[in-house]
Amino acid sequence: MKVVAQVLPAIQTPLVNKFYQAHKARGKATRQDQNWVLKDPDIVAACRVQHVTGHCFLSTVLVAPEQRGKGFAKVLLHAVLGQQQAPLYTFAYRHLSGFYAGLGFAAIDPLALPQGLADKYHTYVAQGRQILAMQCINPE
Repeated sequence: MKVVAQVLPAIQTPLVNKFYQAHKARGKATRQDQNWVLKDPDIVAACRVQHVTGHCFLSTVLVAPEQRGKGFAKVLLHAVLGQQQAPLYTFAYRHLSGFYAGLGFAAIDPLALPQGLADKYHTYVAQGRQILAMQCINPE
């Protein structure tokens, strides 16, 4: 069976949250987010594109632990990037920076982040998260 990436309709947001809860993800999807999933036939990967102070922010990228190493994150994020019209920001865990760079993201100085994202970044760093601010300007 071929896996299919799609944006879920807002009414199906609880499905993403059930997936996140089952795998102890930190984030929680909202109906305002673009909630992307990869199904095989159940959800095997998910992520969100949030709008933070007018900017697109990729967050809560998660592949089910038993499905990792199969390229699902790459398939999902290629689909996401193919649909974005504006620059997309993310905060990548440092050990995954090479993966994101391979998708077209580049590390940026946190001082270059828009204010709403800068606030979020500094909160996460203060919590001890080992992250890098990254931006993808021209997907593909």
